[in-house]
Amino acid sequence: MTDSWATFGADLHLEPVGQGLRSGLMEALREAVRSGRLTPGTRLPSSRVLAADLGVARNTVADAYAELVAEGWLTARQGSGTRVARRSAPRRTDPAAAPSRPVRTGAGYNLKPGSPDLSAFPRTAWLKAARKALTAAPDEAFGYGDPHGRVELRTVLAEYLARARGVYADPERIVICSGFAHGLTLLGRVLRRRGVRDVAVESYGLDVHRDLLTDAGLRTPCLPLDERGSRTGEPAALRGAGAVLLTPAHQFPTGVPLHPDRRAAAVDWARSTGGLILEDDYDGEFRYDRQPVGALQGLDP
Repeated sequence: MTDSWATFGADLHLEPVGQGLRSGLMEALREAVRSGRLTPGTRLPSSRVLAADLGVARNTVADAYAELVAEGWLTARQGSGTRVARRSAPRRTDPAAAPSRPVRTGAGYNLKPGSPDLSAFPRTAWLKAARKALTAAPDEAFGYGDPHGRVELRTVLAEYLARARGVYADPERIVICSGFAHGLTLLGRVLRRRGVRDVAVESYGLDVHRDLLTDAGLRTPCLPLDERGSRTGEPAALRGAGAVLLTPAHQFPTGVPLHPDRRAAAVDWARSTGGLILEDDYDGEFRYDRQPVGALQGLDP
């Protein structure tokens, strides 16, 4: 045997152990399955390929595969190759544990917040638009560009935001980020460097956003919240804050829009103190019970 080991892909090292080539190979495969290095459904190399890697006869590998199939470790189907068998995880029992409740399966709806119906993604339209854009894009679009993002995208966004959300935004004042968390991370650093120490956040808001601001070295006092949204009109609520993070179109997680009086109060606070309003308009386009509420920025662009 010229080689004593083989590698499946980049992550799995396989070395026959014990007496005899076939039994050693079988034990190495069993151990790879037991340890989880070979997960259920993983396709194994053909007997010809593995035999060449190990420097053994093809029949040795074929016989090992056949015996492991008989033992239930592997499955082999015409056209599908040899794969690691799918088996139920062993059930652990604890005599002292109380009987568990039956688990209901086959739920028809996923009510997890923040996740849309991914099956409705417009694949065909997306591919068509991507193909059109890639065909028309200049060569320099594929290199390092403006850190703000492509000017074509920023121009289209400025037009869309004005039309759909009532936002005034010049393309030169738009920065393309990978998501709100990315944008908030950048803003947290900027605020800290500008001398801001406190950024007020909504009570019962998203923990991850509060953590991002805290990681930037900012304190995050909480705004009181009721059925009209955050209570921005109370003088003590924003005292000492250099910025406030709001979800005025659709408060997360209560779902209420910020009351008009409180929208005006937030803008008055920003005007009088020079504070900044960070507006998380995370789903302003989606409404099922009322007309969309315009972005807060439109009140004082």
